Amino acid sequence: MITHPTAQALVEGVARWLPVDGSASGFTLRVARNALEIAARDMALGPAADARAAARIAALLGRKGDRDSLDRLLVEAIRAGDIAPDDSRLVAHMKACALDSLAIDQPKYAHELAPER
Repeated sequence: MITHPTAQALVEGVARWLPVDGSASGFTLRVARNALEIAARDMALGPAADARAAARIAALLGRKGDRDSLDRLLVEAIRAGDIAPDDSRLVAHMKACALDSLAIDQPKYAHELAPER
């Protein structure tokens, strides 16, 4: 689900950023922990979120493919005017993507914004 940086790049960045001599401050350790928690949530939740997004886009476009290729096709369809920006299915897809992203990046906010069931 995370596209930039990837979860792997985030973990590698934290590993390079933390001092190896044990001199990290409490703030530095909290930032590192937060980044690692985001990466862990992305690894746990990202594949299912990508699959849900791909299924929604496939239904919108009537095409199959992986998440990245379907995202590109969706952008092309919107630019070409084949799908209106206010199409209810597109809006629902974008809201679902935003909630999935928040569940990974800011889970407390995602819980507050989730639609009532």
